Amino acid sequence: MSSLASLDDAHKYFKKLPAELADYFNDAHKKAFDNLMQALEQFFDVASTVNQQAAEDHVISSIEATEIGDHGFILLLKMVDLMEKLDLPHRRQEIEQISLIFARWVIHYNGQLKHIEPVVNAFAHSANGMKDKKSLLALVELMSMVVDASSDEIKHDLESSNIYRPWRLLHINRGIVATRTHDAATMKKVFDEMIHYLPQDAASFFSEGMQEMDTLDYPPTVRKVIEEYFLHQPKMKLH
Repeated sequence: MSSLASLDDAHKYFKKLPAELADYFNDAHKKAFDNLMQALEQFFDVASTVNQQAAEDHVISSIEATEIGDHGFILLLKMVDLMEKLDLPHRRQEIEQISLIFARWVIHYNGQLKHIEPVVNAFAHSANGMKDKKSLLALVELMSMVVDASSDEIKHDLESSNIYRPWRLLHINRGIVATRTHDAATMKKVFDEMIHYLPQDAASFFSEGMQEMDTLDYPPTVRKVIEEYFLHQPKMKLH
């Protein structure tokens, strides 16, 4: 799925799905799937028209990009939910990877992202098998774009008591990936934003990072950055 790069690729993927999944459906699943496919076709039509018009200098507003993207993400979430019901985790992962394409499209037109859960899951899955520094840096960059484009509501972190909320996982995972790049400037930028957006989680992140420095044998430059942030964090938060 990493070869999927554009909305056209995503569209082709969905066009193949009906034949590939036919054996898994009962009547109710089939009806739900057909409705979703029909709605996705309309989404791809709209997005394609927007791209075409943009090529002719008729660029949509950020509000329109947010609304179109939001609609696309809701359809993807419903498709993810359906794959869960059909017990097809591999398909779920594929559709979550497609959410990265949708996110890039929204970001390209300066829209806001209101549903980041599938994107955060896709990032986690991508990071697991990634070792190449250049790829890790590119992943951090895309994660940072998603942080910037997340809606104001997400950034206000209203669910701060839920440790599994996508906003928190996005920052924690981005911190881990940034550390794996061994790039001090990247690490500092990501850590500064983590302190800004997740002040209640930053101290424990740097504390755990210090423990990992010994276990995973990181280079001295990386240890120095982690240590610097660890020492500057308050060791106890009063609630």
